[in-house]
Amino acid sequence: MKHLTTLFIATLLLATTTATAQSFRNFSVTGADHKTVVTLDVVLDSLRVPSNRYRAYTPIIKSKDGQHEQRLKSLLVTGRTQEIVFQREGIDPLYAANYDKIRRHNGTAQTYSYTDVVDSQPWHRSAEVYVEQDLCGCGDRDNTEQALLGALLPPDPYSLIQLTDVVPAPAKKERNLHGSAYITFVVNRWEVKPDYMNNQRELRKITDTLDVMVADRNVSVRQVRIHGFASPESPYDHNRMLATNRAKSLTDYVSSLYNLPASVFAPAEATPENWEGLRKAVADMDLTLLPHRQEILAIIDDPTLQPDPKERMLKSRYPADYQYLLKNVYPALRRSDYDISFNFSDFTLDQAKEVYTTRPYQLSLRELWDVAQTMTPYSDEYNRVMQTAVNVYPDAPEALINLANVAIRQKDLLKAETLLERAGDSGEALNARAVVAILQQRYDDAERLLNQAAQLGLDVTKNREAIKTLTK
Repeated sequence: MKHLTTLFIATLLLATTTATAQSFRNFSVTGADHKTVVTLDVVLDSLRVPSNRYRAYTPIIKSKDGQHEQRLKSLLVTGRTQEIVFQREGIDPLYAANYDKIRRHNGTAQTYSYTDVVDSQPWHRSAEVYVEQDLCGCGDRDNTEQALLGALLPPDPYSLIQLTDVVPAPAKKERNLHGSAYITFVVNRWEVKPDYMNNQRELRKITDTLDVMVADRNVSVRQVRIHGFASPESPYDHNRMLATNRAKSLTDYVSSLYNLPASVFAPAEATPENWEGLRKAVADMDLTLLPHRQEILAIIDDPTLQPDPKERMLKSRYPADYQYLLKNVYPALRRSDYDISFNFSDFTLDQAKEVYTTRPYQLSLRELWDVAQTMTPYSDEYNRVMQTAVNVYPDAPEALINLANVAIRQKDLLKAETLLERAGDSGEALNARAVVAILQQRYDDAERLLNQAAQLGLDVTKNREAIKTLTK
């Protein structure tokens, strides 16, 4: 399903002109469906028409180069006797083909709301509208006066384009959190001692997260997985035993704090020696701190060496560098990584609207969309929901496209282009890029993108018409 929106054709600025005893107000020109619509109010309050006379007012569209002219419907304002004459003998030939007629009641307030609709012409762009005034009622154009009402502005491209939003599909709200805790164990021991060294602070990295989840009725914890790492000093088999037991001990400790099913806590995993972490730390070091950095990296990367020979070679060949690593790098290699996977509940629309105000990250992309549909499209609150969707789901093409459409409506084309760079190549994304190209007057690029979108089944008729209108 696609959510379609189209801007209305902008109304042109009005001009107010006063000639003799009448005035023209609220002049405007609008365009829609290949029609040009001219409207204005003819204010007759101070106009006096003799009983046997009439006044004629005829709007005329004129191209600026003087090559084109189009007369619109005439307004005939008659006196009492002249109205009878017209009924008996017919209208003067100059006006008979297209006119409106109104009887003037002298001395009274009187306004006539004028409207005429004609087929739009390419030369209408930037043309001017005059009103021809036959003030003697002669039916003779040589005795008329003309007053400028205003110019027809070029069509507003924002009024011609069509954007297509993407309705996200319902999806499971499965999330994962990853972190690292640096638990300190007594030498050669694996029991977790919460009050030892900085353990209380490090343990809270895990427990604070779980505390929030367990207390929230909208969250269900699927799995907690702990992976322990040891540093490379000491024999490999000894490190394997320590890392395995310490990871299991930490898993058991955390499990004991919560009334969660045992199946939530996955079997502990361990990496006996964290050579990968050591290599990254060494590679990032300055030579002033580690003079034999390249040689140490060569030993670490040597595929023919087992862990224990590697460690002995580092210690014997580069003792000063080794001592620096032992003191400043190895402690950080002894860590416990934790992964917590969890689900958010599914919400009804009313529940989603409530959750959005305080915990929008608990909503799925579809639930955020549904909340937005309760708001006026492109209002401030609607736009905020679309921005929130990208904040929560920064890589979701649907969210990026919909927010790009908002940015286009706000005339922020730079933001739209940035969002669309990551929005994929769906028909809706291609259409949005084409609209940006139209607004930047890159019509060849726009045509190419629209053709690609059409090949994917998207209706791009409106934007193709926009290009035709803007390039006439």
